[in-house]
Amino acid sequence: MFDIATDIFRAVITGAIFFYLSFLRGKTSPPMRKVRIFFIIGFGFLLFGGILNVVDNFPSLSRYLTIGRLHPADLLEEVVGYVLGFIFLGIGFWQWIPAIIVLHLEEDRLKKSQEQLKHRIDDLTAECDRLQEQLQHQNATERSVDLMKEDTTTYG
Repeated sequence: MFDIATDIFRAVITGAIFFYLSFLRGKTSPPMRKVRIFFIIGFGFLLFGGILNVVDNFPSLSRYLTIGRLHPADLLEEVVGYVLGFIFLGIGFWQWIPAIIVLHLEEDRLKKSQEQLKHRIDDLTAECDRLQEQLQHQNATERSVDLMKEDTTTYG
């Protein structure tokens, strides 16, 4: 009885992961889209094997899958379900790790670029403030010169 409960639990968890990954299929970054398909296929095969394992525990259902001394359900469960599922998961992880490394390198490059832009913005802001002060000083000087000219023409 405990085996049946654990088999059902495993099939439900595998199914939840499979449907969750299927739902998020188009919502990932481009490097991860190629990788995600292997995870979806792998968990799909594992779900198939898990469902066959649950069905195998019920004699009323397993009699439809037994042919003579061979048990094709066991072959499908073990080879198609679990072996292919783990192969596709392995391929997914094999491609996922380099994709993660590329994403981390891109993130580091973007942080450096952002830091450079912050410094450039600070430099340009300081230069703008300096030019604005210089312009104000020049305007004040021109006004005082204009006032002096007016005074000399009025009194002179």
